Amino acid sequence: MCGITAIIGPYPDDHERLTEMTHLLEHRGPDGFGFHQSPGASLGHRRLAILDLSPAGAQPMPSEDGRIHLVCNGEIYNYQDLTVALKEKGHIFNSDSDSEVLVHLYEEEGEGLFERVNGMFALAIWDENRRLLVAAVDRFGKKPLYYAFQNDRLVMASELKSLLLFPWVKREINHRAVDRYLHFRYIPAPDTIYRHIYKLEPAQLLLWSADGLKIRRYWRPERRGPLPFNRQAVEAFTGLLNDAVRIRLSSDVPLGIYLSGGVDSATVAGVMRPLVNGPKISYTASFEYEYNEYERAGKLASYLGYDFNPVSIAENDFHLLPRIAFHLDEPLGDLIVLPQYILARQAKKQLTVVLTGDGADETLGGYFHQKVMTKWLSISGGLKRPGVSSLLGKMVSLIPPSLLDLAFDYPDRLGPRERSKLVEALTSSRRFGTFYQAFTACFTVRDKDRLFTPEFKKLAAGEPLADEFDRELSAPEGFSFLARLSLMDLKYWLPFILIYRLDKLNMAHAIENRSPYLDYRLVEMALNLDDSAKLNSKRSKEILRQVNEKIYPPDLRVKGKQAFYMPFLAKHREGFRTWAGKLINRETVIQRGYFHWPPISDLYLASARGSMLANRQLVALAMLEEWHRQYQP
Repeated sequence: MCGITAIIGPYPDDHERLTEMTHLLEHRGPDGFGFHQSPGASLGHRRLAILDLSPAGAQPMPSEDGRIHLVCNGEIYNYQDLTVALKEKGHIFNSDSDSEVLVHLYEEEGEGLFERVNGMFALAIWDENRRLLVAAVDRFGKKPLYYAFQNDRLVMASELKSLLLFPWVKREINHRAVDRYLHFRYIPAPDTIYRHIYKLEPAQLLLWSADGLKIRRYWRPERRGPLPFNRQAVEAFTGLLNDAVRIRLSSDVPLGIYLSGGVDSATVAGVMRPLVNGPKISYTASFEYEYNEYERAGKLASYLGYDFNPVSIAENDFHLLPRIAFHLDEPLGDLIVLPQYILARQAKKQLTVVLTGDGADETLGGYFHQKVMTKWLSISGGLKRPGVSSLLGKMVSLIPPSLLDLAFDYPDRLGPRERSKLVEALTSSRRFGTFYQAFTACFTVRDKDRLFTPEFKKLAAGEPLADEFDRELSAPEGFSFLARLSLMDLKYWLPFILIYRLDKLNMAHAIENRSPYLDYRLVEMALNLDDSAKLNSKRSKEILRQVNEKIYPPDLRVKGKQAFYMPFLAKHREGFRTWAGKLINRETVIQRGYFHWPPISDLYLASARGSMLANRQLVALAMLEEWHRQYQP
């Protein structure tokens, strides 16, 4: 787990920046650094030592003949099996590092090596003989990799901030990306907040040579289903999960788990228990509100014999957000960044590696929007009849928000603003893309029409997001509708608001995250399972809950899903509005020139009345402005 940099091209001024751009990543790798420079190619590395703490595990890592050099950020979980196979072919290893296997595997397989690797990584390989740079990220984008290029020069790094050192990398705002940000609360790859900087998408391979830049996808989930949901399926799923946890326990430094009260992390913790020989350590984020999972997580930890460390999130923690924005590199409009940053800061006192329960919701039907969209599918034929969707929207507009709450997963209560968003979604429900766009949006199309100035609207114009959603849904042939929703979440939701958040905020404190549910074997099985293994009339993630029930007694089994998010308690609201008001006010909004002020003023009024959606929208706007102050003053 580290930070990596690369510079390719004939310009000495670029290569002179290698040291500075690499040391900007010191927080990712405080244990050491290294460089490789040859004519036209430079690689840099900041090391967080996890496996083989000796100097033999340092990077950049050369091949035996010195023609290949590697920098890698991440972990290769099946490195031991690969090492055995490569040694049988005559390869000589100089370390016990998992990264060295990639050098030898490249010698054998070339850029086809990624098909054999099970891991999380962002890496760059310089092949001196072929004058070729090979760069890639893992199947789910667990590790970020940013890049910029111009004619015959290329720079890349684990974090965007390192690329801003190069004068030819222009700091021009990507207005279309800002538009997408206001929908998602993050910016999906390949875009970034800057027009001339990009990030690799999950499972993408980048090749740079005299022939120019080429990018291709090296993996797509294999279609093998539908697999029936029966006892054999539960046993197979359990076996894969056990192995996914086992191979993620390799570490020469202290290891633990982020434990919530939910089924995902509870099951990982239960599987870990017999596999961990040393101390069993857990950390839990604690919020002082009605739905706090602190008590349940404490009971789970006690039952399993884990050292339980609750981390309280206080109402005066908003002062940390500027530092958090610095580490995020790009705007991310979710206050969950605050508890995540604090949790990692506390966990670093004991741990360097942390397992998490992330990734199960995406593939096992755990999200509310997945349930809603499957309901949409069942009635979509009727919605396509003329006037039906409009009538349905009008009917919902008359329902008191308190009644709508009964069908809503989150602890927060709905109000008029939330109801208006639902009405807009239902009015657009004749088509998947328009309904999905309206239902999942932070700012809907109607919101943005009111918000954007004419100049900004023109700069942000592009393909309607609804068209993109329709195309993505139809692309993976052979999978069920629910599985295709999961594939959309793996493309849009998982890598950016979840994985990038975890990576940036944990690596800010030099902590490595490992997510067993994102083992590609487990993901492929989940995608191919019959839908009844994931969603039924009573609960989601059915197959995982059956695994969980084999670990815990009835009183400790999780009965339902509780979203992990930052609650807006009464005692938080004053601090929140003070923080937001300093960033988003009439003066700053007019000065930035993106938005009209009146709809934002309305957000403050709705927030004062307790609107969850208004709070979420204000957070998105405030984090966007905070980013500007950090990177684009």
